Amino acid sequence: MKRKLNFFLVTGLAVIFAIAADIFAVYQLNNYETRFLEIYGAQQDGYVKVVLEQVNRLGGTGTEESVTEIIASLDATASRYWTLSKGNSLLFVKSVMETGRYQGFADGTYYAGETASAFLDGLKRNQVGHQVISLDGDRFVASGTVFGWKGEDYRICLLTYDKAVLEDNMLLECRNSIIIVLSLVLALLIILSMAMSRKISKQQYQIGRQESREIWQNQQLEQLDMQLKQEYAFSASRHVFRQCMLDGFLDALYEKGAHPLHFAVFLADSKEARETFFGKMQEMLDNNVLRFAMEGQKVLLVFAGYQKAASERLVGELESGEVHKAADLYCGGREESYKEQFYRFWEAAGTWETQRHTGNTG
Repeated sequence: MKRKLNFFLVTGLAVIFAIAADIFAVYQLNNYETRFLEIYGAQQDGYVKVVLEQVNRLGGTGTEESVTEIIASLDATASRYWTLSKGNSLLFVKSVMETGRYQGFADGTYYAGETASAFLDGLKRNQVGHQVISLDGDRFVASGTVFGWKGEDYRICLLTYDKAVLEDNMLLECRNSIIIVLSLVLALLIILSMAMSRKISKQQYQIGRQESREIWQNQQLEQLDMQLKQEYAFSASRHVFRQCMLDGFLDALYEKGAHPLHFAVFLADSKEARETFFGKMQEMLDNNVLRFAMEGQKVLLVFAGYQKAASERLVGELESGEVHKAADLYCGGREESYKEQFYRFWEAAGTWETQRHTGNTG
């Protein structure tokens, strides 16, 4: 037993350690990229502020084309580019050539998606802000602000593709380190499992013998339990037996020559009424009446050695407003086994009960 406990202790600690390491690795992989992008977004806000200062230097002498030229003169690639809009109209996207594709489109059309729309709607006047957004399934770090120029509101935004930031060598090194740690944990778990499997194989034979012995002991206990139940067959004054035990009692009564037998089936309106009925039986019935809780709300009483008049009188006294007699059978002879007589009676009683409920007495 001590070795078995040690095996489970070591295995449990190894599994707990592996789970903890996996959770840590997954957590880092899911969060370090987002956090780094947010840091990058704060630095990117500075570029937007610089461009905004250049636009403000134009003063009243500049034109809308001058603002567009400033944006177009900035470095723009497929990974990082600028957008400019006035009201809901796009004025510049990526480059002069790309802008022509979106001529006449609303900025909300380009910034489609939940996160992109929320970012655009959340921009404040003369306050540069950033957010990680999704556009057409790709993720971007977006920085932007709203500025006023010649009585009109403009939105200027700088978008950087996340992979352009995350493919930095330092980040790749960090990611690889996490993967190596995770691989070492899995390798350790596999090695530990292989070492323990040898010990488990040696214990299989002993465990098999122990299980066989336990099965044999359980079988002996079941046989003893059945014998005890049959011994108490005639000590029924304080027992209500289950329906599955009925056959054993009927066989025992027949073999011991108990006669006559009177079967009486009662039907209770509810579980509470049946429980009250059980209490009433303990007060009125002696040790020669067997009680069985049958299917549904039915109760079966088996009067052993009673004359018909005496048992019928008790049946009538047991009836009440919530518990009534459904059917009964008086067995005066022993030509057939009690079990055969009972099940023929029980089948007929079930048919009669069904007819009574459906109103079909024919």
